[in-house]
Amino acid sequence: MNYLLLRGLGRESAHWYEFADALAARSGGRVERLDVAGCGTERRHTPRPSVPWLARDVARRWESRAPESVPGGWAVIGLSFGGMIALELCRLSGRFERAVIINASSRLTPAAARLSPGGLCTLLGALSSSDVLARERRVLALTSALPADAQHGYAERAAAIARSRPPSRVAVLAQLLGAARFAPPAPSAIGTRISFVCSRRDQLVSPRCSHDLSAFYAGSAIEHPWAGHDLPLDDPNWLCERVVAWEREAPTP
Repeated sequence: MNYLLLRGLGRESAHWYEFADALAARSGGRVERLDVAGCGTERRHTPRPSVPWLARDVARRWESRAPESVPGGWAVIGLSFGGMIALELCRLSGRFERAVIINASSRLTPAAARLSPGGLCTLLGALSSSDVLARERRVLALTSALPADAQHGYAERAAAIARSRPPSRVAVLAQLLGAARFAPPAPSAIGTRISFVCSRRDQLVSPRCSHDLSAFYAGSAIEHPWAGHDLPLDDPNWLCERVVAWEREAPTP
């Protein structure tokens, strides 16, 4: 199986850190990472505040890579905001055999559970900060359950990414508005097998959001017992094991 990875709000491909290489090694497939409009390679491309618009933009760029030339099927893995885009991408494209949606939310769940008030204040405060390293430390304190010394190391790496390829505040606010408006595609519109994953200690998005989404798609969500919102950062090996285990499952007749 080959994988397309989509990151979350205000984040880019480099923020997958060790997970992308670990998944490639564990699965033996090709792992592609695409940035959402407003971030990374697409930071000069101002997004519209619409998940369907962002998904169409991702689909256009993904198709240009001619994935049909790569042996094996494709799956999409989306984290948080990237999970919303992944669901919409599955509606747009019939090429994805599997989707793994991590700590995503939707309008199925009340607003206070979708984005905690404290988390929203932290994000808006970080967005307005001119101190890049301090901003990344605040974000990681909210999104990661790793020990403080590990968080500080990743904050330095994230700050280096932000200095090299800073997303615009306008883009991040547009993404945030698009996330707030997101309603999941109807189950009848998606032929992809979907697996939902959430983190029990997520301080930003309640695990209830993943359970509501999984119920909507007549599935179930598994919970990681200690990770924060950024599960691929906190426990990449656990997530790789789950993804590869799903890959080996036979399709339901």
